[in-house]
Amino acid sequence: MIYEFAFPGSRGPGIDAIIERLNVHEPSPEAVGQASAALARGDLVILPTDTVYGIAADVRNDAAVLALYAAKHRSPDFPLQLLFGRDQSWLERYAVVTPAARKLVEALGPGGWTIIVPAREGWASPALSGGRTVGFRMVPVEVTLDVIDSLGAPVAASSANVSGGASPVTCAQATEQVGGACAVAIDNGPTAQGIDSTVIDLSGGDASILREGAIDRATVARILGLAQIPVVRSIRS
Repeated sequence: MIYEFAFPGSRGPGIDAIIERLNVHEPSPEAVGQASAALARGDLVILPTDTVYGIAADVRNDAAVLALYAAKHRSPDFPLQLLFGRDQSWLERYAVVTPAARKLVEALGPGGWTIIVPAREGWASPALSGGRTVGFRMVPVEVTLDVIDSLGAPVAASSANVSGGASPVTCAQATEQVGGACAVAIDNGPTAQGIDSTVIDLSGGDASILREGAIDRATVARILGLAQIPVVRSIRS
C-alpha cells in the first residue's frame, strides 16, 4: 500500500529542490525498488531499522549526503554512520575492520550497534566530516537490507529527526520531522528496540562506548574480554 503526504513550503536551508509529495510504502518489492531508485538519483529516503527510523543517502553522492545534513538542520561537522547490506565484503572498501570490531560483529550479528573504526584510505565523503574514522551498522531488517543490496552500495544515515528532536520509533514520527526532505519512506511498524543503537568506539587504543543504547555495556565488555568499558553517555533507562 502507498500513502502520499503533501508538504508545503521549503524542505529547509541548503536544499534547493522541493519534494511536494512523500511516498510512504509498506515493505514490498515495489517499496524496495522505489527506495533504491530514489537513492540512486540522489534523493533521501526514510528507512526502518531495529532501533529507530533513519534518514539515508547514497554515500557515493556528496550532494545527497549534504542534503541529509540540511534535512536534519545539523552541522556537517558531525559524522554520519554507514548502513551496509548483506555483503560484508563491502565493509573492506570503506572501513578498516579491526579484530575487536570483527569479534563484536560475529558475536552480535546485525543489530543495535554502531561500531567506529578507521576509515579505509582511498575514499572520502562529507559523511566523514573531515575525519578518518567511520561508524558502520548492519541492521536485522530485511526490507532495509533489500534496499541497500539493490542500490549496490552502503548508505550514509542518521536518525530521521531534526537536530535536537526525539529519535523516531515509528514511520509517522520520522515523516513528521524530516518527511518534507525525502522522496520515499518505508513503514515497517514500530521499531523492535525503540531506542538508539549503542555506539562503540574502536578507532584508537582502548575501546569505549560513546552512547550506551540498545546493547548494554556489560554485553560489549564481555565480548571484548574486558572487566569493564568506559561509557561516555547512556540513554538506557
